[in-house]
Amino acid sequence: MVVMVLMTVLMLSAYSAALSSTRAANLDYQAARVAYAAEGGADAILAQVADMLEDGVLEDAELDAVELPEVEGFEFSDIRVEKIGVVEVERVTDGPFAGLYSLTQHIKITSEATDPFGNTSAVAIGAKAQAFPIFQFGVFFEKDLEVSPGPRMDFRGWVHSNGNIYMSSLNAYFWNAVTTPNQVIHNKKSRNQVYHGVEISDASGNLQTLDFDSRTHPNPAAFRTRSNATFDNRLKTNAYGVDSLKLPLPDGVDAYELLRPRDADDGLLERAAKFSWKADFYTIIDLANLNLGQGNTAAELCAAMVVTRTGSKEVPSQPDCMRIFDMTWETFWDGREQRYVDVLEIDLAALFVWSAGDPSRVVNVLYVAFVNQPDGQDPSGDGIFPVVRLYNGQVLANPLTVATDRPLYLLRDFNVGLWQPAAVAGDAITVLSNAWDDTRQLQAQVMRYSAATTDIYAAILAGHSATPCDWYEPGCPGIWALRGGQLENFPRFLENWSDRELNFSGSLVSMTVAQYAVGQFVCCGSYYRPPIRNWSFDTRFQDPKNLPPGTPVVGNIIHTAFRPLY
Repeated sequence: MVVMVLMTVLMLSAYSAALSSTRAANLDYQAARVAYAAEGGADAILAQVADMLEDGVLEDAELDAVELPEVEGFEFSDIRVEKIGVVEVERVTDGPFAGLYSLTQHIKITSEATDPFGNTSAVAIGAKAQAFPIFQFGVFFEKDLEVSPGPRMDFRGWVHSNGNIYMSSLNAYFWNAVTTPNQVIHNKKSRNQVYHGVEISDASGNLQTLDFDSRTHPNPAAFRTRSNATFDNRLKTNAYGVDSLKLPLPDGVDAYELLRPRDADDGLLERAAKFSWKADFYTIIDLANLNLGQGNTAAELCAAMVVTRTGSKEVPSQPDCMRIFDMTWETFWDGREQRYVDVLEIDLAALFVWSAGDPSRVVNVLYVAFVNQPDGQDPSGDGIFPVVRLYNGQVLANPLTVATDRPLYLLRDFNVGLWQPAAVAGDAITVLSNAWDDTRQLQAQVMRYSAATTDIYAAILAGHSATPCDWYEPGCPGIWALRGGQLENFPRFLENWSDRELNFSGSLVSMTVAQYAVGQFVCCGSYYRPPIRNWSFDTRFQDPKNLPPGTPVVGNIIHTAFRPLY
């Protein structure tokens, strides 16, 4: 009997212990689930905040509009996003973008989750929204970047592409960091043609030859070892975990939206990013109100324009408008586009004379939109092709950005007097030298008129013409004889620049593919010969106070801290 009693007691004790252990394990399981749910909720909020990033500033209205996450079986009773401190200009000291500066807003996200059994868990996440002003890059491409110059090309400035970077040249020299979240390919994208003249500077300023790439070193550790030994880690790819830098636009919206006119349906992100919404001088030219293909007086042009200015800024009178703006039809033949262009002229000197001494007239961001373009033909039969051309821009009176979604032409020297932060943005940017003469370009002709050395000091943002696919990849139909001209022809040319210099200092940015200026590049064909390229990044853009008005930003959210709340 004693033995039986003892056995019963032992069995009951074992059962009780097992039951307690099961209950404890179940409680631990439920606690772990609700803790993971709280953390997942915080991550979901963090993803929403990433989409709100604009200039490193998160508006209170945006944060108030944060949507509660949905996790099946859990409710979120306390979700908070708080800004900590103010936006700071922060020099990045580590990671793949060390050396750049960002506009940084620190934030704290609190997430509390509850399961059906009443278990709760809360976490706090620390993060910072980093926005990189895009014109602090010497070169920034949203899509693949192709570099293969014939004449020598030296470039000083940070080079970044969110796509692959293709480099093959006999004499291309890069004196600063080269980064991509994808691959660096030591070859052309259009064909298998490897030239061993691409050199990148190491940390001591010594040029080193690029003789390996992401294909020869597919293992990340092997690529890092080679890049460290050759370039002191100044050539960085996905092997380093480089981040893709994204414009603050909604998912699925192409970066070309940056250049488009205002749209009443634009959301907060589009309005914050687009040049047209940043413009303090927004002009719409109604082509339906012009005699297309015929002579129009400046008065008729100004009557067809609608100008909107922000705040209480003044709109030019008709006589002033007539001095600043003019439009001519079939002004000259564009050899690359193989068509005549219809030019809206903007006389920047006249604009500055009008605005001199009156803050209510000063223009910082000027945007031009063309509307109601008919399908009818002009006299030459090649259709209406409206473009914007800036002239008399040698001396700028104040910081200025001019933008349009149409092709834009720079006529002669630009911003060479008392330097001002300046940018031009358009579907494509073409440089017309100091020797350009419209009257010599009125016929579709083989002769290339000689250019003259020209100086441009500005950031350039435009679309480019990309090689459709990589010959190396399965499914690509083969060699591409015609390309977009690559980085060396990103600013376009229409003259014989042989032995003439284009002295450029600024930033070269392409966020998308050109939509209007779609003429195929033909190397050294009937319409141009390349210049001597003295190109460099304008180091004045490294100071945030020297950025052109309306400078776009690219950025991301960095997770900095995590802790459970009890």
